[in-house]
Amino acid sequence: MHAIEFDSIVQERSILLPQPMPLTPGQAVRVVVMYEETQEYAMRAEWGDAISRLAANPLLTPGFVPLSRDETHER
Repeated sequence: MHAIEFDSIVQERSILLPQPMPLTPGQAVRVVVMYEETQEYAMRAEWGDAISRLAANPLLTPGFVPLSRDETHER
């Protein structure tokens, strides 16, 4: 097994690999993530993603009537 160490920045919940990286799709790898937690990043993590925030605090719109199951399947 070979080891490659590099620094990266998380973007869209992904870590970009440096180029060129001799990995192929489906190849088994072992990943270890080490990070330092700072106040700024801890506050961002508490917010979660957009879907989690909306589920916890739904938008209320006066007069809104959700589609029925049949109406949804027609679209």
